[in-house]
Parts: sequence; C-alpha cells; structure tokens
Amino acid sequence: MWFVLLLVAFIIWIFYRLFKFWIIDPWLIHRDLWAQGIPGRHIPIVGEILHVRKSILAENPLEHSTVLAAQFGNYYRVSFGPVARLDTFDPALINGVLKTNARAYHKAYIMRLVLGVLLGRNNLLMAEDEIHAQHRRLIAPVFQHQNLNSMISLMVDITLDHIQKWSAAAIVAHHDNKSLTLNMHEKMARLTLDIVTGCVFGTEIISDENVHETIYRAVTESLELMEKRLYNMIAIIPIINRLPLSSKRRIDKCISEGKNIIRRIVDDRKKGLTKSACKGLNHSCFIFSSIIYSMLTDRS
Repeated sequence: MWFVLLLVAFIIWIFYRLFKFWIIDPWLIHRDLWAQGIPGRHIPIVGEILHVRKSILAENPLEHSTVLAAQFGNYYRVSFGPVARLDTFDPALINGVLKTNARAYHKAYIMRLVLGVLLGRNNLLMAEDEIHAQHRRLIAPVFQHQNLNSMISLMVDITLDHIQKWSAAAIVAHHDNKSLTLNMHEKMARLTLDIVTGCVFGTEIISDENVHETIYRAVTESLELMEKRLYNMIAIIPIINRLPLSSKRRIDKCISEGKNIIRRIVDDRKKGLTKSACKGLNHSCFIFSSIIYSMLTDRS
C-alpha cells in the first residue's frame, strides 16, 4: 500500500515539475515583465523556436529578431521554447548587463544548457563570479598589448599563405577550364585554427593535418548536433537532455576526441617540443597552455 502511494506521489511530482517548467514558470515571468510595461508576446511551450528555425533555414538568422525589434522596440519579452527571455538592442541596457552591473547577472539558462554541455561549467566562457575572475587573471599576460602586437606579423603571414593556396587552386581550375567551389566556412575555420595554434603553441602544429581535421570535425559536428537538439527542444527538457540518445553519444565522442588533441598539444608545449612563434610570448603562453586543458575538462 505504501509503495503504491509513494509511486503515485512520485508520478504526480514528475507531472507537476514538467507542468511548472513548461507552463507556470514562463507565465509568471511574462506576467511580471508585462506588469513593468515591457512589450512582447508569450507563445506557450514552443515560444519563438519555430520562427527562429525558419529564419536560420532561410540563411537569414537575424531576420526574426529584426521583425520583433521593429514590432516591439529596443527591448521586449519573448520565449525560446518554454524559457522566458528579455531581449534587448539598447546599448545602454547591454552596457549595464555586461559591464556596469555584470556581477548582478549570470549566464542564460539556454547558454548553460548548450555551451555547458560542450565546454563544461567552470571554464573561462561558462564560469561565474570568482572562478571566472581567476581564469581571466591567469590568461591576462597572454593578451597584453605588446604580446598582441608581436602576433600581428605571424597572423599576416598565415593569412597570406592561405590566400596563396586558394589562388593557386583557382588558377589550376581556370587552366583546366573547370569551376572551383570553396567551402569558406571550413576555410575560415582552418585559418582561425592556424592563427591560434601558431601564435600560442608554435608553427609546428600548423603542418599537422590530423590536428586540423580532428578539431574541425569535432567542433563542427558537435555544434550541428547541438543545434538540432536545441530546435527540437531535446537540449532544453530536463532529464531528457541527459539521456544517452544517439545525438548525445555523438556529441560526447566529439568532445572526447577534441580533448585528446588539446591534451597532446598542451603536453607537447609543456615538454618544450613546440615553441611560441611570437617574440616574448613563451612564458605567458606556457601559463596559458597549462590552464587550457583544465578549462576544457571543467576543472578550475
């Protein structure tokens, strides 16, 4: 008898939590924002997900936000799935959130769900308060003005090298009377990766195609999978987003592969097998490399 009562109570609690998450909490937030005179609209359960997804498929991801801004002004209340949000384009409000009153705000629920799964909770991007401040203090030497200046020439050289490769491919295609199609998203991602690895860890890594291929594939595939999970709301629903579904297992595999590559890069840097290509950066980059892996593995 007691077992049956406990089971019934547990089932009722589950249904209440789901109802509270999907219906009650968003409605209460929208009600409070409406009472403060903030314009907007509340679409229960799905929110603006379908409209945002439509804009992304049309290759105009900002279209829906532009429409809402034209309708409601520089700030408005909406929902992304069941999660209530206050969106703003007002520079003064943005400055207040990101700078003036930054300690009064934490990362959005959606951001913690999406990037938290990919990057962990206590790294530079996702950490809050004192942990975030500690990370910033640790990497500050790398981004001092003189160190950034020393990177400029290498950035230019790497960029010119990529441009020459693209130009050479275009010349060959022209001579063969063939068309040439370049995936610029992939090319720019590889250029960015070359600049980061070259400046911080040394030019030796730039020539390692395995590193490039693994990191690029891990990042792009995990982001694509997370985007799909987000727009079908699997990534938002509590408990469901932790189940070992196919997409979750593939994301975990991509993250594991990326971490293994980063661990190898950092270990080589610590052993002195690679050297920063920028003058004056070796000591700072040693500190930087020492914390990168711990940040990616969610250790403070």
